[in-house]
Amino acid sequence: MKTLLYFEEYESDLSKALRKRKDINVLFIRTDKNIRFFSKEYLEKYKDYYQFFYDNDFDMEIYKFKNWLSHKKIKIDYFLNDSEFYMEYSNKIAERLGLECLSSEQVKWVRDKVAMKDKFNQIGLRTVDYQIVTSKNDILKFMKKHIGEPIIFKPRDLMNSKNVFKIDSPSDLDYIDLNLECGNFMVESYCYNQEWSIESLIQDGIVLDSYVTYIPNRTLWAAIDNRLNCHMTVPKIPKYFKFIPKNFIQKIVNGMNLKNGAMTIEVFIDEEGNVMPSELGWRLPGCQATKNHSRSYGFDMCDSLIDIAIHKPVSLKYRNPIVCVGDLYLPNKEGLITEITSLDELLNMDGVIDGEMLIKKGDIQKKRRVGNDASGWVQVVGENEFDTLQKMQRIYDNFTIEVANDIGGKKYVKKL
Repeated sequence: MKTLLYFEEYESDLSKALRKRKDINVLFIRTDKNIRFFSKEYLEKYKDYYQFFYDNDFDMEIYKFKNWLSHKKIKIDYFLNDSEFYMEYSNKIAERLGLECLSSEQVKWVRDKVAMKDKFNQIGLRTVDYQIVTSKNDILKFMKKHIGEPIIFKPRDLMNSKNVFKIDSPSDLDYIDLNLECGNFMVESYCYNQEWSIESLIQDGIVLDSYVTYIPNRTLWAAIDNRLNCHMTVPKIPKYFKFIPKNFIQKIVNGMNLKNGAMTIEVFIDEEGNVMPSELGWRLPGCQATKNHSRSYGFDMCDSLIDIAIHKPVSLKYRNPIVCVGDLYLPNKEGLITEITSLDELLNMDGVIDGEMLIKKGDIQKKRRVGNDASGWVQVVGENEFDTLQKMQRIYDNFTIEVANDIGGKKYVKKL
């Protein structure tokens, strides 16, 4: 039986799918840095992994790993990585083992947002205006170029909307307390068009299919302001789109010479249906989008990606009719949780088919400035995106979270 090397950043649906497979052996690898993302129970249950020490000399770590593989008489045949943060590190491991993986140049295209946008433009896809910034003066100059319009400031290796700021005026720069001289940050012009995302499966350089996700409100701002933070699979491509999603992704795949894997990409679509790429990830999507697509179309997206990784021909078969499934991230509040709608109550609401509460009554919560800041999530099914969105709005309107904060000895209660 052949062996797949899988970099596991945290417990995920893909991890679970890999552990269920009976047709391959899976060697899980992690680093000493990302062990903290696993629960004690998970680490106790699954000890079948090899650990790299991230800050050690890389050549020495590879030497030790190869010796360990030789001692264990393990031959690695395939490689799979679904980690954004460890994209470069894990692919370097695979490269040193002679496995199919991304080149260092391809890693740049799918991780560094400046190199990514450079590549988009090179292959004929227009993007927003952007530039690297190494000082606040650079930001001010870019603002003058786009006078009267907001701009976006963010890290070049952006993850989960961390350290992303919408800058409306020079005074907003006071909130940016980061080392800009390192060259790791960028600015870009603000795009007012509707944000969507497209997820795709690619085998042998061919896009097998693409799945479109509607995003009513931009994720980070929705999480910060406790607005409707949701994503949903669109069963039918909107008629006003002036592009075919699968063909659009194929152009990117060809331009970046990508071969086998999954892609998720945020795009902006204007009212006339024209598309503009924003940012992509060479991995499965975040939030619950993988579950959404799998349940909408009636197939297992994780298993399909595993088949792609082991070079097993993928035949996609879908349910009829395809439905709309979406995830709604529930609002979070800062303070001591005194009241919160239970998961049982949520599961009894119209359209809810799955969910998870991340906090409970008695927990002390802090709001985080990230796109997935939430008290929990539910998955909702509807006939189409409009039906699903209406159901999500009703769930949101009936969801209660109350907190008691102690400020200067005085207690007060906020209710959503």
